[in-house]
Order: sequence, then structure tokens, then C-alpha cells
Amino acid sequence: MRFLPSVFSSGFALLATPCLLLLAGCTSPAVTSTPTATSNAVSLSLRTVLASSDLSVGSNRVVFGLIDSNNAPVGAGSATLALAHEQDGRIVQKGEVEAGWRSWPAGPGGVFAAQIEFDQAGLWLAQVSPADGAAEGQLARMVMRVSEESSTPALGSPAPASLNRTASSVASLEELTSDVAPDPDLYSMTIAEALQDGKPLVVAFATPAFCTSATCGPQLDVVKELKEGYREQANFIHVEIFDNPLEMRGDFAKGVVSPTVDEWGLPSEPWVFVIDAQRRVSAKFDGFASYKELEQALRRVI
Repeated sequence: MRFLPSVFSSGFALLATPCLLLLAGCTSPAVTSTPTATSNAVSLSLRTVLASSDLSVGSNRVVFGLIDSNNAPVGAGSATLALAHEQDGRIVQKGEVEAGWRSWPAGPGGVFAAQIEFDQAGLWLAQVSPADGAAEGQLARMVMRVSEESSTPALGSPAPASLNRTASSVASLEELTSDVAPDPDLYSMTIAEALQDGKPLVVAFATPAFCTSATCGPQLDVVKELKEGYREQANFIHVEIFDNPLEMRGDFAKGVVSPTVDEWGLPSEPWVFVIDAQRRVSAKFDGFASYKELEQALRRVI
């Protein structure tokens, strides 16, 4: 099962501030020996943690964290990414993009997120510099491996008509979700049923109790909040990453990945997809996405 090895890797766990402090020694692959987008001679006082798990040719939301020489998370209003692509042994400059700061909904910390258009597969490089804050003027390096095709449903493609389990098929919601305060509305229909309903759809894949990144619970809370404002205009569904959350209590090793997670090709958690009324994927978010990001994506399809 392809999901488990990547989900429980230390790199993805660095998304959360506590994990970031514990595992700060991990960085992007080959980060100390690969040429940057500008010069090999630059002084790198920061390190990157790439949180995005599915980068492919086309438009991608790239999420990453920064840590300093004391293994502490670095925040800023934004950061500039000078991009380059490795092609036939040469480093080809690809311009600059800005990454915005996304704070966790509760507690300190957060991540940077940038929208990047990859026009080729292969090895991409970024020199990262915070635009303000205590780390202004410092630099980091990031390596991104870009595939020809996405493992998750591509933007513009039909959403899988999954027959995920619903509240009508179980004795209690505890069999469907590890959320300690589940919203019954999120488990009232299958994805297949929602796609036939003629409304936009928001699907959240998350496991609040067993999330390696500690962002699944906050992400699901954001989706619940969004649902309260748009319940008449769109459908909302939560799919638990594991098919047996009740059995997993006290024994994490019993976890069985949901068939729906495999059907959507998810290599990590959490994920949120926004589907338009024509049943096509309009937006997708790998890792934590803010209320503002999800609302903007949803409003585009309403």
C-alpha cells in the first residue's frame, strides 16, 4: 500500500511545530551539494522542509517550512523563491515567485505556501529568502522533484466517484472518524452521491487523531467552519484516512488505509479537494490550507 511509507516519513512530520523542533536535522534532499538558482558560494543560514508530497508539471501549491541554525521554526510575512531547473547538467534560471505565510489556526508556527508553474519534470531548485522578520536577509536552499503527472487527481480532471462509507452504514460516527467532535453533516453522503447533486463539493481527507503532521485536526476544523457559511451552496465530506479508527485506539499498528484514500492516490495527509458542479477538480491542497485559501477556491466554483 503506497500511502503508508510516505505518510509516516519524518520529512512530512516536520509540518507541525513540535515535530519541526524534534526533527530539525532533516532537510530537502541533497540540499548541501546541489547548485542554487544563483550561486554555489552563498551562505545558507536557514534550512528548508518541503511539505508538498505530489509535485507535477503544471500549477502546484508548494508548501514548506524554514528552520534556523538553532533548530527553531522561522516565520515571516512572505519569502522570495528564486527558481531554477536542472537541464542536461546545466542550471536554467526560471524567475522568482513569492510565498505567503500561513499561520496555524491555534498556537504558534506555520508554513510558507507558493503557487508555482512547473513547465518541465525533473529536478527544480529554489533559493529561499524571507522578506521580513528576524530572518530577513538570510538564505535557504530547496530541492523539488517534479513528476510528469500527479499521483492525485489532476486539476481539471473528473473527480473519482468514490463509495466512501457514510453514517447510515455504521452504528456510530466513531467507526467513521477519529475526530473527537465529529460533524454528522460531513458523513451523510458518499462522494459519488455528492457529485450527482449538482453542487460544488469540498472533500477533506484527514485523520485528526493519528495525523503525523498534527495538522489534520486544524484542517478539519477549517472545513467545518467553511461548511457553516456555505452549506446551502456546496456539499462537504470528510474521509478518514484509516478505515478502522475505532479499532486503532490503543493500537496504531492495526490501522488499515481507507480504499477511498488509495482511489484518490494520496501520498500524505491532510488533503482538501474543491470540485466544481461539472464534477471536475478545481483546486487541491496538500497539507494545511487556511480558511481564506479554501474560501477563495470554493467561491470560484459557486
